[in-house]
Amino acid sequence: MKSILLIALFGLAALAAHAEIYKSVDASGRVTYSNIPTRGAKKLSITPLTTLPPSSVSDAGFKVDSQTQKMRDGMRYKILNEELKAEEVRLEASRKAIADAGGDEAKAKKSRDDVKLHEKNIEALKKEIANLK
Repeated sequence: MKSILLIALFGLAALAAHAEIYKSVDASGRVTYSNIPTRGAKKLSITPLTTLPPSSVSDAGFKVDSQTQKMRDGMRYKILNEELKAEEVRLEASRKAIADAGGDEAKAKKSRDDVKLHEKNIEALKKEIANLK
């Protein structure tokens, strides 16, 4: 019973994949495309799109030797630490900008928003660095 149902479903899916397309234009010039024929609609002759076959190359067996991986991890750790230091500098500059804004509320608000952004970036960078250890 299940196999008959599956065969029927696959058959319906195949029919839907090869559906005919109709184009109709209404009185106000709007174009409508549909798989349902309507009065005045013209059947379009559309060639199927070609697709690429699946790649025969599989990366399932691809491995990086431990020395290469250690080198990559070390480089990533260095880059993340440099970015963390740069974000900390930007955070301090934004905090200073809040103090220097004086009575300019628009500048102070932008600086407060910058502080929040830099704090979030620092938190994310620290989390990423911790995941490397």
